[in-house]
Amino acid sequence: MKTPDWPSEVEPPPLFTARGRFVKESAPHLILAAEGTDTASLPAGEYQILEIYEDSPLALLLEKLTVLAADSRRLSGELQEITAVCAGAGVVEAYSDPLPKLSQLLDRAMALSGAREGMVLFPGEEVDSMRVVLARGERLEAVVGGSLEVERSICGRAFDTGAVVHHAVEEGTEESAFLGVEEGENILALPMRAEGRVVGILALVFRGLPQTRHLPLLALVADQGGLAVLIARLYSELETNVVTDSASGLYNRNFFLQRLHEEISRARRYSLNVCLVFLEIDGFEEYVERNGRFLGDLVISDVGSIIRRNTREVDTAARYQGHTFAVLLPETRRLGAMRLAERIRKVVEEYPFPSREKKEVESLTMSAGVASYPACADSEETLVERALAALAAARTQGPNRVLLYAEGM
Repeated sequence: MKTPDWPSEVEPPPLFTARGRFVKESAPHLILAAEGTDTASLPAGEYQILEIYEDSPLALLLEKLTVLAADSRRLSGELQEITAVCAGAGVVEAYSDPLPKLSQLLDRAMALSGAREGMVLFPGEEVDSMRVVLARGERLEAVVGGSLEVERSICGRAFDTGAVVHHAVEEGTEESAFLGVEEGENILALPMRAEGRVVGILALVFRGLPQTRHLPLLALVADQGGLAVLIARLYSELETNVVTDSASGLYNRNFFLQRLHEEISRARRYSLNVCLVFLEIDGFEEYVERNGRFLGDLVISDVGSIIRRNTREVDTAARYQGHTFAVLLPETRRLGAMRLAERIRKVVEEYPFPSREKKEVESLTMSAGVASYPACADSEETLVERALAALAAARTQGPNRVLLYAEGM
């Protein structure tokens, strides 16, 4: 026989319907008898009987033990839920896109708390705005992609303060535009943290007040969301650093050579033109000697920005080595490449570069060499050699000159 409220994980004790059978089979040493129990009818045995009266020390002790047992079962359940949150979220897998993992976490938070609806918000593109990136519930799913003002919203208050905010949905709050104002509706806004700062908000909508005993678990779910966002951001930065030169902000040499191979292969297959431009800062070593390596790094960064602003999205601009840059121009003829190189040369010539002297700037110039496939070269290696030869000739005849490769260079 089992008691209906007995916890499933604990083996229930045996129950006896007859006192005689109880004493015979269990052979007790101590019997606790409730007040008013007829103990005279118990059969003889080697046991002691303690009667429990209301408000007696023994009764109070048993009451405390019952509460402790209930607390222990509740704690065990919460630990199981925490384990499920940590193990089931799999946030490390969120490296490419955090939204699938955030979707799992939002569903888990709603299941734990009994929320009617929920949403995840990130900082918006405009200052002091938040954007809904994920939602559950018919009303909220309709506003995914929408924004709300930080100052006038419950979620914005949680984002600003970094604290859990619980507030009724009422007129004047930004959330009321999404949900409407229904009596008894509340929002619980939980900050999603990563590296000590708030990166987003997990918001839950309740009919009535949320149960506060779930707050620690919900905060853990929100922090798991912050971790997923952080991992995705770090992975994106890692991918960028693999192909990008940190000093100039342009692509690095390895990525440039990979793109050169791809574009020459495509040009050969479809009979297209490809141009290659090499650019070099004139007198860069002397500039560094006058002004120091720190200002030299600023020059590299500024030149990288100039080249990036003056090239197309389909072009590949890279820092080839030191103060030499390369621009790969697919489907471009020699005249177009010469015009691009001349435009960059002129912008650099007029640009105010920093100087060690206060309130003083220096002028720098660039030399450039241009070669094209298939007019000047029949392979990617030959194209690089001849563009570099044109650059060397420009430095010799210049500085501050752009030259197209010609036989004899």
